[in-house]
Amino acid sequence: MEYFLLVFLMFLRFGGLLIIFPLFVMARIPVKVRLALALLIGVVLAGNISAEPDWRALGMGDMAGIVFFELCAGVLMGLVCRMVFYALEIAGLRTSTDSGLFITMNFAGMEGIPQQAPSIILFLLASIMIVAMNVHYFIIEAVQASYQLLPIGGGAFHGGLINHLGTLIGKVFLTGVMISSPVMAAGFLVNFIMALMGRAVSKINVFAESFSIRLICGIGVFGATIALMAEYIAGYIRSIPNTLLITARIFAGN
Repeated sequence: MEYFLLVFLMFLRFGGLLIIFPLFVMARIPVKVRLALALLIGVVLAGNISAEPDWRALGMGDMAGIVFFELCAGVLMGLVCRMVFYALEIAGLRTSTDSGLFITMNFAGMEGIPQQAPSIILFLLASIMIVAMNVHYFIIEAVQASYQLLPIGGGAFHGGLINHLGTLIGKVFLTGVMISSPVMAAGFLVNFIMALMGRAVSKINVFAESFSIRLICGIGVFGATIALMAEYIAGYIRSIPNTLLITARIFAGN
């Protein structure tokens, strides 16, 4: 009986993670498949968890609290994994805006949110990197190791956790701006030059002419700097397992 309770609680933590895990969302893998995978992971790894509560001393209220906090722990870890894609969403939107691609046709991306072509390219690039660098395995290992830092039912909401999440959100915006900064700089330069030309030659329709120039420059700069973007994205992705452990430690109140 205790073994099945442990498997169920591990299923909640891994299930909360896999429900919003970016690779599964991008591939549109059904929720039932994600939950089945979480249950399988719980069955396989349950024997390696040593930090178990005293089941006999727990009442119904205690069990309800443990279930809630285990699910919250999984969702928090899933959000940490997904933040890199939020950063890429910001980078893609900024790239589209500054290169003039915002007037083109949108594609249905993650969760059906309309996204421009740069976002799709960056999403696919990050997904390939996660698989190529075996980060998905490291994430599972990090969640397993999190039971040492965050025992079952040991989570708590406090100011330190809010500050930590605020820091991560700030990093998301900073990363998005850093990735899109070459295209943003090119767009600003094109607008500045076209503004000068508009004042020098009043007969030129600067607003109409700038669209094609911004589009060419934006696509060119995006293609020329995609390798630098990939290095920056790879560094962010490598930090995910360690960030998961830090989040687990802070959620535990340590």
